[in-house]
Amino acid sequence: MPETTLRYDAPASAWTEALPLGNGRLGAMVFGGVAVEHLQLNDDTCWSGAPRSRSAPDGPAALSAARAALADDDVREAERQVQRLQGGFGQAYQPLVDLWLEQPAPAPVDGYTRWLRLDEGVAGHSCTSGTQEAFVSHPASVLVVHRTWTGEPGGLELRVTSEHPLDEPVGESSRWSTTLRMPSDSPPDYVRGSHVVRDPAPGASVTAAVAVEVVTDGVVDAGPDGLRLRGATWATLVVATATDYAGPTTPLHGDAARLRAAARSTATAAAARGFSTLRAEHVADHAGLFDRVALDLGTTPAAGLPTDERLRRHAAGEPDPGLAALAFHYGRYLMIAGSRPGTLPLTLQGIWNDSVQPPWSCSYTININTQMNYWPALSTNLAECDEPLLRWIGELAAAGTRTATDLYGLRGWTAHHNSDAWVFTEPVGDGTSDPSWSFWPLGGVWLARHLVDHHDFTGAGLDMSVLVGAARFVLDWLVELPDGTLGTRPATSPENTFLAPDNRPASVTTSTTADLAMARDLLENVVRLGGPLESEASAALDRLPAERLAPDGRIAEWRDDVAEAEPEHRHQSHLFRVHPGTSIDPDQAPDLARAALATLDARGAESTGWSLAWRLNLRARLRDPAGAARLVDAFLRPLGPTHHGGGVYPNLFCAHPPFQVDGNLGFTAGVAELLLQSHAVTDGLREVHLLPTLPASWPSGSVRGLRARGGITVDLTWDRHVLTSARLVADQDVSVLVRHGAARDRADLRAGRAWSLTQ
Repeated sequence: MPETTLRYDAPASAWTEALPLGNGRLGAMVFGGVAVEHLQLNDDTCWSGAPRSRSAPDGPAALSAARAALADDDVREAERQVQRLQGGFGQAYQPLVDLWLEQPAPAPVDGYTRWLRLDEGVAGHSCTSGTQEAFVSHPASVLVVHRTWTGEPGGLELRVTSEHPLDEPVGESSRWSTTLRMPSDSPPDYVRGSHVVRDPAPGASVTAAVAVEVVTDGVVDAGPDGLRLRGATWATLVVATATDYAGPTTPLHGDAARLRAAARSTATAAAARGFSTLRAEHVADHAGLFDRVALDLGTTPAAGLPTDERLRRHAAGEPDPGLAALAFHYGRYLMIAGSRPGTLPLTLQGIWNDSVQPPWSCSYTININTQMNYWPALSTNLAECDEPLLRWIGELAAAGTRTATDLYGLRGWTAHHNSDAWVFTEPVGDGTSDPSWSFWPLGGVWLARHLVDHHDFTGAGLDMSVLVGAARFVLDWLVELPDGTLGTRPATSPENTFLAPDNRPASVTTSTTADLAMARDLLENVVRLGGPLESEASAALDRLPAERLAPDGRIAEWRDDVAEAEPEHRHQSHLFRVHPGTSIDPDQAPDLARAALATLDARGAESTGWSLAWRLNLRARLRDPAGAARLVDAFLRPLGPTHHGGGVYPNLFCAHPPFQVDGNLGFTAGVAELLLQSHAVTDGLREVHLLPTLPASWPSGSVRGLRARGGITVDLTWDRHVLTSARLVADQDVSVLVRHGAARDRADLRAGRAWSLTQ
C-alpha cells in the first residue's frame, strides 16, 4: 500500500513539528494540542511593501566600467563597479495570525495520536477526551477546524494574536473578525542594523482581514478579545481571510471595511454548508490531484511507527524503503497545498512562515530554489499547480524589460537572484553587498527553461514573447572575447567564489560555466522552437565554447584554473546542462557525463537539504543508482530544531537549515527521475526511459501516474530490480522509443489507448 500518512504520539512543541495545511492561498501549521491548540496562519498575498520600480541611474556606465576592469584582470575594481548596480532589497513574505484554542478545564489525554493524511489533506489528533480534524478547503477558500468531545460537554476559548497590530477586533454572536496591516518594509534578516518599518499611509502595505465563525451545539459568547464556547459536544470553526493584494503592479486600496466584509461573507457562506459537506468537497478536490500518482516501495514493520521514530531508525540503518515513498508523496502534497491556479508561486518556505523577518525574506530565490519548487509539477502529474509560476514569470518579464533597458541599456528582459510578490528584478543590495549572490542577471534565462519544460511535458502553448525576451537579453549580454568566442562579462557562478591573486575570495569574472550553459540551453531551445531570433541564436551558438574540463577531470566551474574558496559548495550551477537542462547524459555526451560525476564526487557527501535534493536529480540523470541511494539516505536524516546540516525535521520539512520547501519538492522530483526519464531524443524520437536509475535498496515496487514529455502517463512495476510491466497512455498520437534495460522498443501511441509491456 502507498505510504500516505504522517503519524506522531505527541503534540508539536516546535514549528518544525507542526503539520502543514493549505489550499494554495491560505496556509496553516497545526500543532495538535489538546488543552491548548495552536494554529499559525498565512495568506500567500501577505507581503511587506507595495508596488515599486527603480534601477541604479548609472547602470550602463557601471557595466562598462566592470567590463573594462575585467579586461585588465582587475577583479576588485570589477566587484566595486558591479556593486554600483545594486538596487536595494526586495520584500518579505509575512505571517498573518495565530489561533489559540484553549480548553477552560483540564481533560484526559490518554491514547493521544496525531496525524496528517496526505491523500485527504486532513490533519487531526485524538485522545480519550475527544478528536479534532482540520483542513484548508480550496473549494470553500477557508480553514476548517472541527472538534468533538466525548463524555461531558466541553468548551473552548478562541484567542487570535499576530506579529502585526490588530485593528478594531470585533466579536458578535458566533463570529469574530479583525483587520491588520503588513509592514511597509521588512529588510532581509542578514542586513545589519535593519528594522521593520510600518507606514500607516493607505497603500503603503497590504491590508488584510480575518474572520472566524463558529457552528456548534453549545453556547457561544463573543467579544473583541475572542470567542468563548461552553456546553458543546462538537464545534466547527471556519476561518476566512481577505487582502487588497491584486497583483504586483496594482495599487493597494487599503479599504479595511471592505476586506472585513469580504472575509466575513466567505466564512459565513462556508459555515452554512456544514462540516460534513465542507470535508467531502475538500477531500474530493484534493484527492483529484493527489490520487493521480501512487508510489509503493514495499512495506516493513516500521510503517506503523510514528514518523519521527521511523526517521531515527532509518538513520540507525534499519531498512525502510517506505519512508522514501512517504517523503515522495509529501512533496506532492506540499505542491497541492501550496500552489493552485490563481495564487502566487511557492516561496522558499512554500506558503508557511511564522516570522516577520524570515530567513532570506522567505521570497523567490531564482538562482535555483524557486525553479526547484516546481520541478515535480510536471513529472508527477500536477501541471495545474505549475500555473502560478508560469503567470508570475510573465509578470516578472514585464518588470525585467524595464530593468534590462534602464540598468543595462539592453534588449529583452532580465531578473537577478531574488524577487518577491512585487516582481523585484534588480540586483539586491545596498551598494556594498557581496556580488557572489547579489549580482547574477540570468534569472530569466533559468526561468525560461521551465517554460520549455511545461511545453514539452503538456503540449500546451508556449508564451514565445517571454522566451524570446530572455533570449534577446542573452544575445545582448554576450560579448566577443579576444579569442573570438562569445562570453559573459561580468559573470558569477551563483553564490560561489574563487580565490583571487590576493588570496581572498572573489566572484566576479568572465564567462562562468553556469552562464554559458544556461545561455546555450536557452538559445538551443529558441532554435528548436523557431521564431524571430532563430538565425541570430544559431549564429551565437556557433561561437559559444563548450564546457571546459579541469586538469582533475571535473567540469570546471570557472574560465581559468583558479583555486576554489569552497570546494564543497552547496550550488552546482555549472552542471545545469545535466539537470534541469537535458543535453548532458551518459549516452549523448559520455565524456561530459563522467566529468559531471567527478564534479559531484568532489562536492562531497554533505550539504544543505535542498542541495542534497538537487544532487539527487543530477545523479539520477547521470544514472548513478548507488550515489542516488546515498543521497536519499542523507536527505532523510532526522534533525532537531537547532541542528545544522542537511536532513529533515520531525514533520518532514526539509532542513537547509532552516526549513526550505524546495528540498522537499526537489526530492520528489529526484525520485521521479530515478524511475522515469524522457529528456533524450534519438533519431528524432523521444526516449521514454523506464527505471533508468533504480536504487538497489528498492528491489520491488510500483508507481502509477508519472508523466513523460509528450503528454504521456506511465505506470510501472518491477521485481528483483527488473521491470515486470509498463503501461503508457498518451494524450495525443505520438511515436516514442520505450527504453528498458538494454532494449529500445518503438511505440506508436494513439491518444487515450494504452500501450503495454509485460515481461
